[in-house]
Amino acid sequence: MFVGIDVGGANTKIATSDGFVKLVYAPLWRDKAVLRDVLSETKQEFRPKIEAVGVVMTGELCDCFKAKREGVLHIKETLSAAFADLKFLNTNCMFRERSEVDKSPLSFASTNWLASAKLVSEQYRDVIFVDIGSTTTDVIPIVKGEIKAKRRDLERLKSHELIYSGIIRTNVAALLKRVKIMGEEYRISSELFAITADVYLVLGYITAEEYGCETPDNYAFAAVREEQEKSRLSAMRRLSRVVCSDLEEIGEDGAVAIAEQVKRVQVEELAASLSKQKDKYGLQKVVSAGIGDFIIKEAAESLNIPFTSLSVRYGRKIAATFPAFAVAKLLVRSI
Repeated sequence: MFVGIDVGGANTKIATSDGFVKLVYAPLWRDKAVLRDVLSETKQEFRPKIEAVGVVMTGELCDCFKAKREGVLHIKETLSAAFADLKFLNTNCMFRERSEVDKSPLSFASTNWLASAKLVSEQYRDVIFVDIGSTTTDVIPIVKGEIKAKRRDLERLKSHELIYSGIIRTNVAALLKRVKIMGEEYRISSELFAITADVYLVLGYITAEEYGCETPDNYAFAAVREEQEKSRLSAMRRLSRVVCSDLEEIGEDGAVAIAEQVKRVQVEELAASLSKQKDKYGLQKVVSAGIGDFIIKEAAESLNIPFTSLSVRYGRKIAATFPAFAVAKLLVRSI
């Protein structure tokens, strides 16, 4: 059995090459030791069937680490304590032994999107590959099977290949500066009152079970009221606070209006990025993965670009954890 592991700052995704997938909310920024527990459970679950483990990561960016170098090495050491045969994917899309990570840690930082793009590039030669997850959006041009995106996140932010917003964990105040309610425009509070999970819970795009992190209400006392706070009513209350109000004051229509405007901003931002990649490389097709398919579809349609979702090919669960599945598939081929 070949296993792929994608270690993020908030979620660790695990997949096998034959299609088993698992997503675990494991916020490294709160406790670096949480990864050790997740890996221990994974090892017990699959032992003794594991032949090799492929690894990609983005968790090195967490603010619990002083620098990316420290983060990469911590993730490498934690994985090494759990598994024997590890292969780390680098920014050249090559698998390397753990000893190579020590020599050049930054060559293994922010590699999860590369695994996905590499697998997609073998199946679709000329596309814009888009993956919207809980926290970020990757917009990757692929031309004649070659990944054209920059390799550093700093450069990808500049070239519109990385949008730092997602479907679950993004602060609403980071997306909106003003909002219209009942025809009147209001400024936004910069507090962490609501996140995009509230938006898409209210609009019906995700369920309470898919609300994959604590609510803003629960950051101080996680899980105390988790079940009730992940209701649509509670999400509308949080959205109301974004305009320093409450649900009694602006009503359900006001809360829904805020949610709809957040969605519109994310669609428009992605459409602008797609347009840039389309014009630069002459690409005429979008392939998508991640939990934000509905945003990608709407953005592509607004530009009249044909859209294909990997959830149709692989199923929704695999598409939602695609980097882990991709690194497992790539590992099989490399060995």
